Order: sequence, then C-alpha cells, then structure tokens
Amino acid sequence: MAHIRGYGTHQLNYATVRDHCLKTGSLFVDPGFPPEERSLYLNGQRDRQFGRVVWKRPREICSRPRFVVGNIDRHDLDQGYIGDCWFVAAAATLCTSHRNIFERVVPLDQTFDTEYTGVFRFNFWWYGDWKEVIVDDYLPTDGTKLIFCRNRESKDEFWSALLEKAYAKLRGGYSGLVGGKIQDGLVDFTGGISEVIDLSNKDKIPRKFFYLLYKSISMNSMVGASIHKHPNEKDPEIELTNGLYAGHAYSITAIKKVPLGRYSVSLIRLRNPWGKNEWTGRWSDRSEEIETLPPAVRNELRFKRANDGEFWMCYEDLINIFDEIQMCHLQPDALTKEIADDEGTTSWNVTIYHDAWKKGISAGGCGNPPNENLYWKNPQFFITLTDTDEKNPNAECTLIVSLTEKEYNNQSDICIGFAVYKLISPDMKPLDGERASRNSMRLTERSGQYEYNREVTRRFELTPGVYVIIPSTFHPHAEAKFLLRLFTEKRAESGVLDIDNPRPVSPNRPPVPHVITPTCDLITELFLQYSGKDKRLDYKEVRSFILAASSEEMGEEIKFSKEACRSLVACMARNRSGLLDINETRKMWREITVYKSLFKHFDNNNTGTVDGTELQNMFTKLGLQVDKILIQCILRRYGGRGSTLSLDAFIIVIFKLILMFELFQEHREKTKRGGLEDVAQFTRSEVKIIYYLYLFGY
Repeated sequence: MAHIRGYGTHQLNYATVRDHCLKTGSLFVDPGFPPEERSLYLNGQRDRQFGRVVWKRPREICSRPRFVVGNIDRHDLDQGYIGDCWFVAAAATLCTSHRNIFERVVPLDQTFDTEYTGVFRFNFWWYGDWKEVIVDDYLPTDGTKLIFCRNRESKDEFWSALLEKAYAKLRGGYSGLVGGKIQDGLVDFTGGISEVIDLSNKDKIPRKFFYLLYKSISMNSMVGASIHKHPNEKDPEIELTNGLYAGHAYSITAIKKVPLGRYSVSLIRLRNPWGKNEWTGRWSDRSEEIETLPPAVRNELRFKRANDGEFWMCYEDLINIFDEIQMCHLQPDALTKEIADDEGTTSWNVTIYHDAWKKGISAGGCGNPPNENLYWKNPQFFITLTDTDEKNPNAECTLIVSLTEKEYNNQSDICIGFAVYKLISPDMKPLDGERASRNSMRLTERSGQYEYNREVTRRFELTPGVYVIIPSTFHPHAEAKFLLRLFTEKRAESGVLDIDNPRPVSPNRPPVPHVITPTCDLITELFLQYSGKDKRLDYKEVRSFILAASSEEMGEEIKFSKEACRSLVACMARNRSGLLDINETRKMWREITVYKSLFKHFDNNNTGTVDGTELQNMFTKLGLQVDKILIQCILRRYGGRGSTLSLDAFIIVIFKLILMFELFQEHREKTKRGGLEDVAQFTRSEVKIIYYLYLFGY
C-alpha cells in the first residue's frame, strides 16, 4: 500500500501519485478519502441504510476488471443502495450525447492492466474552476458485489463506480450524495448554467413548451425530470400506480415527433437510473400505442422492449405527471425563455465573482419589513451595458445572471435570489435606502421567488445603461459564500460597488461629536496619582488610570486588557517611548469619552457589543470611509466567534485606524511635493514600525 508521505492531501495529483507508486511498486491508498467508515458518512454521522460495508479493489471483486467495456453508454450506470438517483441520472445524461465533455470528466486513458497503480482521476467543475479529484479504487461492497453505482450487466466494468466515488469525495462522503438535484450534478460535470422549469402549476406552463424543450435539447442542453413527493411522506421514493416514482429523478434522453396518419404525436424518452421499473401508461413498452406503430417508425425510435429503465411517454403525460424539468445549458443562448431561431452558437463574455453574505456586514436579506435598511448591506455589483446585441431588433443587450450558493459541508437550507436595478444617475456608489428614495435607480428585474436551489439563473434583455445586481438571501443574517456569473454577448465593464470604488478616499482625522468632557483638575489629580516619578504613565499605569477615571466620571469601570493598554500607549505616544505625558493622557481620555458615547448611541439593543452594520454606521458618523473588506478584517481580528465588537475593542480599533490615517496623511503630503496624488511613500523601516504598531500595539 502506498501512503504518500510529505504531501498534504490537497497537494496530491494524479501524476505525483502514479509516479510514486510505479517507483515503489505499491498500490495507492487515498489518505484524504480512505477505505474506512468515515468516507461513507457526511460529518462522521453514521447512516444505517448502508449496512455492512466491505471495501474491495476491483481485482478482488472479479478476475479481470476493466475501466470501460465496449462503448460508453447510459446503461452503464445503475443506482445502488444510496439515494443518489440525481447523480446517476445526471451522469447518464452526460454520456448520452456529450462524449467530448464526458471524456474531460472521465479520462478514458485509465486501466487496470498496464502500469496499474490503484489510482484513478476525474475532473469536476467546482464553483468556477475545474478540479482534479483522485481516488484509490477501493469500492464499497457487501462482501461479494458492489452496493452503490455499477453496471448491472457488465459486472467487470468500473468507471461508473469510480466516478461516483470521486464525486462522493468532492462532496464530503457517500452520504453527501443523498437527495440532490439533477441540475447540480450536470453543472458540476460541465460548468454550464442550470435552469429549472416548474410544471407543478399546469396553468403557467408556456404554450410552446414542447418546442422550447426540443430546441434546448437540440442545442446540447442536458435535461432531467422529477416528480415531487408529499412532504409528509417518510420514504425517500414512493411508487405510483403508473410505474413511476415520486421523489425520484429521471433523465430525458430523446425527444421525437412521430407521424400518425394526418396527425403527429410528441414523444419523450426517459430513463430511470435504477435500470429497471418503467412507466406503464400510454406509449410504454407494452402499450397499445407502441404496438400500432409501423416497424420503420419503431426502428427510428430505437425502441426496445426490455425492463432496462428506459421508456417513451407522450408530451401531454409528461407535463401532467412530472412537477419539474431540470436543465443544464452548455451555451447560455440555449435558455428556454429566449431561444433563437437558428442553432448557431455565440461567443459569450463571462465574468465571475466570488463573494459572501456575512452576518453583521453583508447578509442583509431580501428587504422585507422590518429589515428594509439591511437590504442595502448586501454585496452589490455593477455592469455597464453599452453595445447592443447584433441580432436584437429592439436594440437591447442580453444579460444572463447566474447566482450559485457555495454549499457549506455540501448542505444548504438557504433561500437565494437577486434583483437588477438600472441607475438613472450613475455615480458608481453603493445603493442605499436614501439614494433609492430619491429615485436615482429603478428596479428592473428580479430573479423571481427566492429559491432553495443551489443555483438561480435568469436571462434578461436590457436597454444600454449601468445596472446593479444585488444578490441576497431571503432571511437577513443568513451566512453563505456564493459565486456570481455574468454573461453578455458584447464585452461589458463590471465590478464590485463599494465605498472605495472607483477612487480612493482622502483620509483625515474624523470630526468627533460634542460631549461633556471631564475637568482638567480630575485628570491631573488621577494622572499624578498613578504616574511614576518621571511623571509618565506606562501601559500598566494607564490601565489603572482608566479604571479610576471611568469610575469617577461615568459611574462604571472601563476595563482594558494589558494588551489593549499597550496598544493605547503605542497609538498616543508618537515618540514611541512607551510612556504618556500629561497632555497625551488628557487627549487619550477625551477621545475615550467621545468614543464611548458614540458606542452607546449605536448599540441599539444594549448588548454591550456592536455588529458589522452598527460599526459601519459609527465609522460613517466619524467621517471614516471604511469598506466592507476592512470591516470584515476588523471583526475577524477583534470580534471573535460572534463577529461583534465590545467597547474596549472598538476603542482600540478606532485609535489604530486614526493613527494609520494620520500617518498616511503625513506621508502623502510629503509625496505630493513630488507630483503624486493620493499616494504615500514609506521607507522599509517606516513600514516595519507601522506593521508592529498596528498588529501588536507597540
């Protein structure tokens, strides 16, 4: 067995592992996804449905294992004892008509014969990048045969079982494959964009939906279908009287119009990933309708009467029985809402943004009362549409917006959506309730109802102008990372809207609100009481001074840690002596008093802490322009698990920020004389001093 030493699991790649195993004459055992119980269960939570599992290599299961037997076919995949019908259906759809994409996901130059090392590789599109996933070939069995995905007919073929294992590794464990969506699997196989068509409301199905479905498939879209089960049903899949299953996913493998005398019938071919259990209604394998077809037509349909999981049904039955159609479009112009008359493809411009909804910073929710103001805290992205599409008769620009939640531990219970606004008077500043109320923007489009889908995609035809896309969760304070993709036919400028965009601010010492400050006599008295013979305060004496002064002046003690007091002294003692004189002490206390008053004012719920939103408002009040990235860094450094700042932490942050701004201002003035604007030059030693001041407080 080969356990590769000296590498983290994230550093392992196929070439490294294969060369090591060939050199040492050993077989690979994956340290990141070992043949152990923990690889079965997500987060280590055991699932009884798997029963007893024995891990075996293919050579221990059959005498002559092969990676692929004959041609790749959808019948190579049959679902096992795990609820990943969506994965099997997605993989079956992929290998039906997209051989070039399939071979990118499943490289076919892998074998159990020449130079076999027990390592196999697969490639998945994972939130914006193609990612190589390597696995060993230990597979779950019941002791004699595979218990998960396999080829039921060719028991010596193993590509489908190994693909399932690699995807399980990517999602954290085999149980991470239970209960997904076809379109998510297809996106991970292709890097395409997904679209979901709701068929549950029969009155809202587009009149030309068959045509749209036909054109989407003809333009290389991959399509699946599913039937919803009743939410009170405990079983994952429920058999219906017509042979279909609710809570189950099917792949759509073909679509045909068949002539019947003076009329024609629209037929859809579907496949059950189990490789058995088929539709028994009209146009099923043994139906009267199939029997009446001429042999030539049946040959054209490639009809085969067998319990292989594949069957035909008419379009009318499809839309009446199924609740959802899931699509993955390899080309954005295949979206069903705007299918072109021709089947030509377009070279699309794609821009990708990685961002997150952070509690207290950017997780503003959908804006429902009473959280209307929080909505504007969500991340905001602008795009400038200038050139109209070449074939658009209305002089409009196509914009396709795809929002994907990056699932945490491969689980998600967050509703997501987005809105698109057109700026009437663009100033390239983040939108907020104040500017919105002055009609500087207009809501143009929404993604529709907020959805629990991992990906929400919509296509818009917009007039030229500057637009802002605001992605959000339905509930405020819900945290998640996300991927935003913007597709346009013509090149378009886009970016993130934040307060420092597009030009930097000029930092100045912020004005402070007027408060009643303590008398000089009290400060002098306390200073003399706690200072040393040199009439200076070190950090320990500053701590005692602040305790006494706050008790006398405020009726409550402000307790700073020793490290916080070191930071205060470092910020106030500009001569870097580590000691404060009487004037520096007075200035320090005056500012502490001001910042405490400000803190109390913005601590709306009287918790003794402030979150990111309150912190942003406080900085604005002080005249400090601080972007979301800096807010996030401050909360990570000083906020702890709750991402909130206490009074003492807030005061330290303010002191440090103002010091940094003042240092920048001083050096900027010097640099200005050399003809440079908004630039400050520092020597290496000055940078080191600033680094130690800010990071360590001394």
